[in-house]
Amino acid sequence: MATTRTLKSPVTVEEITSSELYGILLKARGESAALDSRVVLQKLFAAEDYYERDLRIRFGRKRVFSDVWGRQNGSFEDASLTLPDDFDELDDIDEPAYDYRSDFFTDGRWGRIQLNYRPVWSISQMVFTFPGTGTVFTVPTSWIRLDRKYGNVQLVPATGEAILAVFTHFIVMRAIGSRGSLPMSIYVDYTTGFSHEELCQHHNELLEGLRLRTLLSLAGIISAVAAPGGGSSNSLGLDGLSRSRSFGGKFGPYSGKFEIAMEQEEAIRDNWKMREQGIPLAFA
Repeated sequence: MATTRTLKSPVTVEEITSSELYGILLKARGESAALDSRVVLQKLFAAEDYYERDLRIRFGRKRVFSDVWGRQNGSFEDASLTLPDDFDELDDIDEPAYDYRSDFFTDGRWGRIQLNYRPVWSISQMVFTFPGTGTVFTVPTSWIRLDRKYGNVQLVPATGEAILAVFTHFIVMRAIGSRGSLPMSIYVDYTTGFSHEELCQHHNELLEGLRLRTLLSLAGIISAVAAPGGGSSNSLGLDGLSRSRSFGGKFGPYSGKFEIAMEQEEAIRDNWKMREQGIPLAFA
């Protein structure tokens, strides 16, 4: 069945097929005919999806909404929990609401959450819900402090004492009644994702990782590789690009190229997780 999907990243099929490693793949296969461009495109689609899930990022600006199914089918009557008219089930992101925890409002911090996707460009709203009551409290935007790079959200009350007192009583009494935890009770709607311009200007390492993963995935479908000096066939099962399956010099002068590409692709993802995602917040 033909796909109508378009690429989410700036990487193109032409970039893949004009690369040195692609030419090496054809040589290793023992023939000069290029692969069908549709095959290359599908592998590039797969690389994009893998990077988005593995790194918890999105290519292109994306809106994130908490508990879409519950808001579409639940009993919430508050207008703040109504999804926008232009909500798109295929393009927008649906994620579970966040748990309220007993230490969310301790040590004067007024709560801290690390959102699931980074970076976070803006928060359209943050709402506390209370299961079984239908009652909600919408956090004033002036209270929200956001670390965009790591997706950390902290609340700093900045309005009158009367509102603060009501909100404190509202939260604390229900937290006590539920032994310090209200599961899936905090709804956060926000915007995440990198535009093409941002990727090209600041994150070329991600684009290089996409190219390498696509090329290595193409190696996985080339089942017969003619090694110099012999006619043996070898399966290149590169599912997950596991380093436990080494080329081990079996493919003559091409072995080093494959090994280096695998190491570079893995290093790009590892470096991103260490430097760009931040240390996940942990609660006792």
